[in-house]
Amino acid sequence: MKNIFLLSIILLSISCKAQQIYPLNTSFSDIQNHTYLKDTNNELLPFIGTWKATFDNKEIMIKVDKINQHLVESGRKIFYQDVLFIRYSIKNSQGTVIKSTMNLPIAQSGIKSIGTFPNQNLVSFVYQGGDCRYGWGDVDLQLVDSTHLKWNYQPEGVILTNINCPNGADTTIYLPKTSDLVFTKQ
Repeated sequence: MKNIFLLSIILLSISCKAQQIYPLNTSFSDIQNHTYLKDTNNELLPFIGTWKATFDNKEIMIKVDKINQHLVESGRKIFYQDVLFIRYSIKNSQGTVIKSTMNLPIAQSGIKSIGTFPNQNLVSFVYQGGDCRYGWGDVDLQLVDSTHLKWNYQPEGVILTNINCPNGADTTIYLPKTSDLVFTKQ
């Protein structure tokens, strides 16, 4: 009987240490490891879907997907967060796909949300870049209305050498390098 009582106390104390849930925009400095930053206000929901635009005679299609409780390791912090990922397909004027990440698993798309700005209807992303991280930078999506959003991509400078990027690597930036490109929801 004493063992059953002791086991009950242990199980009760373990269950009381449930994962802490905070709103999505909680500062990382305010959270403990294994915390969950949840999209409690549905800030990410309007961005989810397939969107299309035309830029420089190319058709750009992006697919925005959400993963709940995505594991994030940032410095010394390990936590879970609701995250958006962008996959894309770019076709030339003849309709030939010149670059696509649509077949990649969602979390391997290379473009992941890092924060929201609800007062501006904006989600900020980081793009890991293509080969040799070429073209890495920031992408912002700003909701104009329920069927339109603005795209802003600003690549960072990268110095390529034969040491950090082998010959034959694709150093083309396929994403539209522009501000205020309007996408329409499909």
